[in-house]
Amino acid sequence: MSFTFAALDIGITDIEKKSMLEEVLALSSDVHHWNQFRGCRMIAIYNGGGRMGGRVELDDGTHIDTTQGQFEYTDAGKQCPTIQKICKEKIFPFMSPPGRVTILRTEPNTGLNVHLDSAESEIGTLQYKFRFVLNGNIGKLYFIDKNYNKVYVPEYYNSYAMDGSHAHSIDPDPEEKITLCIGSPWHGEQNPLYTQLLEKSLFKMTVSRPTTKTEWLDPAFNR
Repeated sequence: MSFTFAALDIGITDIEKKSMLEEVLALSSDVHHWNQFRGCRMIAIYNGGGRMGGRVELDDGTHIDTTQGQFEYTDAGKQCPTIQKICKEKIFPFMSPPGRVTILRTEPNTGLNVHLDSAESEIGTLQYKFRFVLNGNIGKLYFIDKNYNKVYVPEYYNSYAMDGSHAHSIDPDPEEKITLCIGSPWHGEQNPLYTQLLEKSLFKMTVSRPTTKTEWLDPAFNR
């Protein structure tokens, strides 16, 4: 099933969402790192090696790949029992395999840089990401179409899968945007529960794909 954006109702309650947000807001500044390419702060929650911080380059020109190895909760993730519970009970069951969990925080009155969450060579392949919006205006998310117009998502769906290989961003808003993000090594591989969630999706959209601009590509994918 091919799409750009699909709402997924995975049954997270308002009480659970509130508790997840409170856990993120209680985290200290030292567990955040700045992602220059996207233009936002990030918090590593669950990944290969349970590593905090951003990408780590090695002397041989390679990097530590947190999509590989033994997955563990980071020091920040260990402080978030509700997020752990929701991942275990409501998110990971539809993922084969479960992906890295990261929190993205976009400051008030600040948008994201237009970007792809994949390499250029991966455009059009299976590159889905899962997002759950904990705080902020959902309707500020947009995708770029073939005519370089912004195509916005509805403001009603805070839980969704999206094509990470499609150029996207969010517009500035007075309220901080805080999103739980899950990606590689999960790419949208089918399993029975995920197929069922997509079949029951209340909203899907497919946006025409633009010719990719160099500035949309994360240099990290070329290292």
